[in-house]
Amino acid sequence: MTAHPISENAGHWWLVSGKWRRLHAIPGQAITRQQIRDSIDENRPLLARAACGMRRRWWLPGLFSRLGRRRCTPCCTALGIPPGYGTPANEADLNRKDQHQ
Repeated sequence: MTAHPISENAGHWWLVSGKWRRLHAIPGQAITRQQIRDSIDENRPLLARAACGMRRRWWLPGLFSRLGRRRCTPCCTALGIPPGYGTPANEADLNRKDQHQ
């Protein structure tokens, strides 16, 4: 269960801003893992541009927020992935578990 820029997440971080309503795709190269760690430790947001074009201050949401938030439809369209809930990697994990039950 991850929001990290792995291939299952289209190489993007999945972060929130403002009222935490949507997960947005931030290019993996725009934010380093150390910057994410520092952001969490110091409780400060990161400035970057999402795949949908929004330039905001972003936060890494916790596990349950990543699972329950809807992905930004324009971000998904820009990445060529279907809109849905949670990060693409988390959604794929949940779908695989459902198929095995």
